[in-house]
Amino acid sequence: MTGNASLHTFAIGDVHGRADLLEEMLSGIAGKARNEAIDYRIVFLGDIMDRGPESRKAMDLVIRTLRDRPGSKLIRGNHDALPLRILGEADPAVQADLVNHWRDLGGSETMLSYGLPLDAAITSEEIRHRFGDERLQCLRAAVRYVELDHHILVHAGLKPGIPLAEQDAHTLMWIRDEFLNASTSFGKIVVHGHTITSSARVEIFPNRIAIDTGAFATNILSALKISPSGDVAVLQTTEVRPGSCRFHEGRPLKRSHDDADMPF
Repeated sequence: MTGNASLHTFAIGDVHGRADLLEEMLSGIAGKARNEAIDYRIVFLGDIMDRGPESRKAMDLVIRTLRDRPGSKLIRGNHDALPLRILGEADPAVQADLVNHWRDLGGSETMLSYGLPLDAAITSEEIRHRFGDERLQCLRAAVRYVELDHHILVHAGLKPGIPLAEQDAHTLMWIRDEFLNASTSFGKIVVHGHTITSSARVEIFPNRIAIDTGAFATNILSALKISPSGDVAVLQTTEVRPGSCRFHEGRPLKRSHDDADMPF
């Protein structure tokens, strides 16, 4: 939590290598903050890499933002954790299995963006060399969640009935149905990504707000502006044609607990 009572928070959903959309989003947020004369920070909800074409550039935009905007945070997503798992695995056979798992989850695009070979075994030494110390340190320093006065920001969600401080890291990065189908309160509204909304719009439920609009597939990256009072507004960047993105306000879709989500 921040000690600055006037600080606004912009939570950005899963980027998945769409550096073009992220760059436009960050520029649009900066312009909006200037126009409204507000102080702000950025919270990335994770999954900066994989599936989209520019994971390396997207990561560098995150690093720059964390450096330039005090109080900004990166929440570690399940995709962001995979290279760290590979680097932390001593068994070469298990490490190779993890690399293949990473490829299956869209890691091939990330590997290409870092110049990693797709037709040869990828070693931990090669990952360290290509990623570099600054990017790996950023991933290692990523937080599990961010708690605000009225909201909890997390990558995937929370396990119902478990206090926030006791939620395990795997749940925070991977949970789906048990969280998505929960109708109980989590104490505060949970803002999350990880599961692409079926409408490709930000969806507001009684106990959570889903902001992953599938940027890599839909060409729509979404963010949630959270004011100190707890009021929220949706912001989006959309690819209108190749090489051109547009920053604009989005219309959220209000949903009930009976509405089904489509995990992706």
